Amino acid sequence: LTSNVACMVNPDLDYVKLRAKKDDAVYYFAKDNLEYKRLEKEFKEGFGRPEWQWPEGVGKLKTIAQIFKEQGGYEVEGELKGAEMVGWRYAGPFDELPAQITAEPASPGRQSEDKANRPEAHATGSPEHLVIDGGRDFKGNANVVAGEGTGIVHSAPGCGDIDHKIGVDQGLPIIAPLGEDGRYLDGFGPFTGKEAIAPETAEMVFDSLKEKGLLVYVETYPHIYPHCWRTGDELVFRLVDEWFINMDWREEIKEVTKCINWLPESVQGQQRELEWLDTMRDWMISKKRFWGLALPIWVNPDDPSDFEVMGSLAELKARAVEGWDEFEGHTPHRPWIDKVKIKSEKTGAILERIEDVGNPWLDAGIVPFSTMHYNHDKDSWKQWFPADLVTECFPGQFRNWFYSMLSLATMMRYDETDDPEQKKPFKNLLGHRLVMNEQGKPMHKSDGTAIWFEEAAEQLGVDTLRWLYLAQNPASDLRFGTRHPDQPVTLQTVDGPISETLEGVPTCKITSTPADDIRRMVLIPLWNSYAFFVNYAALDGFDPSQPEVPLEERPEIDRWIISRVREVAQIGQQSFESFNVARFMEAAKEFIDDLSNWYIRRNRRRFWSASSTWEPNKLAAYQTLYEVLVTFTKLLAPCIPFMAERMYQNLVVSVDPSAPQSVHLCKYPKFEAAEIDLALNGRTALVQTLVRLGHRLRETAEQRVRQPLAELRFSCRNAAEAEALEQYRDVIADELNVKSVVRAENLDDLVSYAYKPNLKTLGPKYGKILKVISTALPQLDGAILAPLRSGESVTLTLEGNEVTLGPDDVMVNVQQASDWASADAEGIQVALSTKLTPELIREGMARDFVRHVQQARKDANLEENERINILWYTDQSEELTAMLEEWKAMILGETRGDDIQSISNCEEGKAVSVGPVRLELVIQRSGS
Repeated sequence: LTSNVACMVNPDLDYVKLRAKKDDAVYYFAKDNLEYKRLEKEFKEGFGRPEWQWPEGVGKLKTIAQIFKEQGGYEVEGELKGAEMVGWRYAGPFDELPAQITAEPASPGRQSEDKANRPEAHATGSPEHLVIDGGRDFKGNANVVAGEGTGIVHSAPGCGDIDHKIGVDQGLPIIAPLGEDGRYLDGFGPFTGKEAIAPETAEMVFDSLKEKGLLVYVETYPHIYPHCWRTGDELVFRLVDEWFINMDWREEIKEVTKCINWLPESVQGQQRELEWLDTMRDWMISKKRFWGLALPIWVNPDDPSDFEVMGSLAELKARAVEGWDEFEGHTPHRPWIDKVKIKSEKTGAILERIEDVGNPWLDAGIVPFSTMHYNHDKDSWKQWFPADLVTECFPGQFRNWFYSMLSLATMMRYDETDDPEQKKPFKNLLGHRLVMNEQGKPMHKSDGTAIWFEEAAEQLGVDTLRWLYLAQNPASDLRFGTRHPDQPVTLQTVDGPISETLEGVPTCKITSTPADDIRRMVLIPLWNSYAFFVNYAALDGFDPSQPEVPLEERPEIDRWIISRVREVAQIGQQSFESFNVARFMEAAKEFIDDLSNWYIRRNRRRFWSASSTWEPNKLAAYQTLYEVLVTFTKLLAPCIPFMAERMYQNLVVSVDPSAPQSVHLCKYPKFEAAEIDLALNGRTALVQTLVRLGHRLRETAEQRVRQPLAELRFSCRNAAEAEALEQYRDVIADELNVKSVVRAENLDDLVSYAYKPNLKTLGPKYGKILKVISTALPQLDGAILAPLRSGESVTLTLEGNEVTLGPDDVMVNVQQASDWASADAEGIQVALSTKLTPELIREGMARDFVRHVQQARKDANLEENERINILWYTDQSEELTAMLEEWKAMILGETRGDDIQSISNCEEGKAVSVGPVRLELVIQRSGS
């Protein structure tokens, strides 16, 4: 308030003249603001972030009309446009302050050369102030709007960026009230020396306004205002003199920007950079600091317009008239560089270096030149310019690092080339968002929530961290994990136990759900697949150098997994070359699932076979899994280098001394298109989709996989897919444990779908024809609307209107036949019979029995080839006896058993459930 010099209005708004009954005083407000419910949404919902809630103890704000009514009422005496108010003069609340009396108009900035369009300049020393047009921002939005506040905005050009721009533009006086310590300067009467943000200073302002009869009402008004991100202290704006680079280069920089590949595309990086270049002002390159890049600007202390910029240390030495001896031998930083003085070529005056240091982004922006010896070895520099890739967190860098590199590269090469392609400092830019805690909030050292590398590396694992980062969509924040400052831990490292970080911070417990998911879903299944191979290869004496079984002679499942790893290699090549590593990580994750949950699981009996290791079928299984693991290890080497190296050393180096001694010395696997059987991969993927649907139906029906079911029916969107699935009937039946797999043209006799409009979503989009849509939906062929069930959209023409329906626009009611469950996805529709017969129940019991025996073998640490006898006891023997008589041969074959015997008691047995029967179970080594 002490530094206000003008009031801004919106010429297009309607204003009212209001007379208060209490004191007959006249007030002006924007008409819409009088009854406006101020901050009503914020009072209910907060200010846009979970931590920005309405302050406790602060009540709901009153309307302006309500405030005046409570003070005796008011009358509206007239209305006028804001344009009629522009040019009015008024007296300010603190015109008695010397700073107000001596204020001088600002010199118009470069952006306000047309003085005819500016209002009349203020008279120096006049106690009167102008009402001015608030104008518009760079996007064309009015600076003064209806709604919050009064509709009249005071302007203090010395206290804020927007106000300063408008003040310079309009030639307003500029009053800068604060010093470096945030206290009022001389010229502010009783406020001089007072801290601007101190509560007692605010009280002084209120008291002064009350004494002058200018205070209408005092309230606590919540709003978002800047605070120091380190300490949380309140900040205030302060006007200071700085050094700028004239940014009339914007058009040239924009052309350079268009030559760069901005990733990820969803972020629209190029567009965001161009928008910044459209709206940016001159580049401030100075900082009021001691540490930092010393700006090479020498100025006449008595005439700031008399300054020179030194282009090199050699030029500075040649021009130095004082202080070079004190500086020589030091780096060009304060305080040594400040000793050097030069003589002005223009005036002959002695020039001193300015106290300012450079904006850090000035130093960062010159990296493409400074780090590559541009000034000393330009031939070498040309080999490295432009950089292939820049990667950095993007939310703020479009106007910081990216901008500074683009700007300086454009300037540095201005005299060398007109081609923007030759000026770009980098070819590709990969931006990424932020790492947050698991609640999506920032992590800070100040509150102990920042996670230190040592803590994360030792507790979560570095390969886990690498996979987590590489798999993350760079356009989204990564909710990494949580640090628990109240739970200190001692970390066991290769260098011994540590209880604090290198910075001396006590190490604490780290939890990370996404890291746990990576270990559980990716790294552990991969390691288990590797361990499966290593254990059985050692048991069978597998030799990788044995002559290979030709690929075409191997079973289809072998050819499929080899084709899949080659496909993943191809995806990896494309992903790395296009800087889309997350795509490769997703493909690698899917492959690990294919490897462990399909290939190895479906082939275990080939490895368990008692036949010779050199029998072709068994040898093909070993050779296939070995090839796949070695290839996949090489693919993963850049992503999980430690785990990949461990696997490679054991798989390759231990058996082949002539091989590269590290996986990181191997060439990245590359395969031609002809080496990848995409048709086979597609057919298998189709089968896997059907099997996943079947498992989903079992879960819905609460039928475990060990319980056989009678029938599964399926239909497809086309004959080719149906015929492909028919080739795998036995696989599907085995995977889902069903007796029969039947292809059907459709499943209309088992399942039907009713489609109803979702009025909440359709109403806002198609209000005028909502009735047409509601009437048409139940009458449409279900095949037309079927894509909605798979999450796709459907476009229809209804009574001449084109209507696009998304999955959220339509509610689907499913009606299923009794004893059947159904599901569909990716064009495949599946129905599963859930009816259990006595025969099916007994077979399910047999499979339960096998599982318990196998677990008993594992608990007893028996070798794979050890034979056993199985003993059991129960008082519910009728059902169990019937099952064992029917399935005894299968049980003995599966469990490497010699006999199954019922005993009269079983004190040492383990209690288990086999279907509805509880029994005690014991296994013994045969012959014991």
